[in-house]
Amino acid sequence: MQWTLSRTCRMAATALLPPLLLFACGGAGQGSRPSASAKPGQTEQAAMPLPPWASSMKVAIQSPGDGARITANQVPLQVSFSGFQPTCDLAGTSNAQGTGHYHVEIDKSLVDMFCTPAATISMQNLRPGSHTLTVLPALNDHAEVEGNAKSVTIDYQPTQALPEIAPAPAVTPSIRILSPKAGSTLNGTFDVWVQVANFNVSCDLEGKPDIAGYGHWHVNLDSTSGPMMGMMTMLRMSCGNVLHLSARGITAGRHTLIAFLADNQHAPLNPMVEDQLTVNVAR
Repeated sequence: MQWTLSRTCRMAATALLPPLLLFACGGAGQGSRPSASAKPGQTEQAAMPLPPWASSMKVAIQSPGDGARITANQVPLQVSFSGFQPTCDLAGTSNAQGTGHYHVEIDKSLVDMFCTPAATISMQNLRPGSHTLTVLPALNDHAEVEGNAKSVTIDYQPTQALPEIAPAPAVTPSIRILSPKAGSTLNGTFDVWVQVANFNVSCDLEGKPDIAGYGHWHVNLDSTSGPMMGMMTMLRMSCGNVLHLSARGITAGRHTLIAFLADNQHAPLNPMVEDQLTVNVAR
């Protein structure tokens, strides 16, 4: 079994410097990106094998049922899993048998990662009609077990649709890490607080078509390069001003926390808007 740099995003970063960074996950964010149909080798690296035990990681969608008519503007998703125990504490760290999380897509576009049986998917900026929800088991490094994905089709017929969010005026965005402080020692759980300016963070728009001035932010550990723009080291993503994280799976020693702004399709803004600092992880 193999993974192809995540079908949820189809994106990979090369070692090239901006503005030559290439992204296979498209949209009209800041800077142009090739489409998801780019040829292998242009924006994606060679497929990498999953560990043998990954085939036992399975999910099932308990609700909604296939063909369900949805009149609300949020879809309550109920997921069951077997062969692994979902935990967000280990996301972005080394793979370990029996652990992981799951990804949710809407219409083949990544919404977010989840670690509990219940998830809520917003229909913001989506048109009425047929839409597909897909759940994929994922390893700690976000590699997906695509062969065990499960999907349902829903009929979105809102009683009162949400007002469409329109692009924001062009301004220069920024992100700054407020906590922890550089040189801090982390052990157990910790919070990353950021200050975002001139950029609108929105959970409801995750996985939706890109809109100028909107998105969210990611925190990576040590790197934003490599497959899926370093998504293998992504600890979490947020649409607020804080992320509750854990040092549980991080090796002891010095590490760099990197917070960066991403568009609705999870690609970093181009040019990249980030802040980073070095911390110590103790055991």
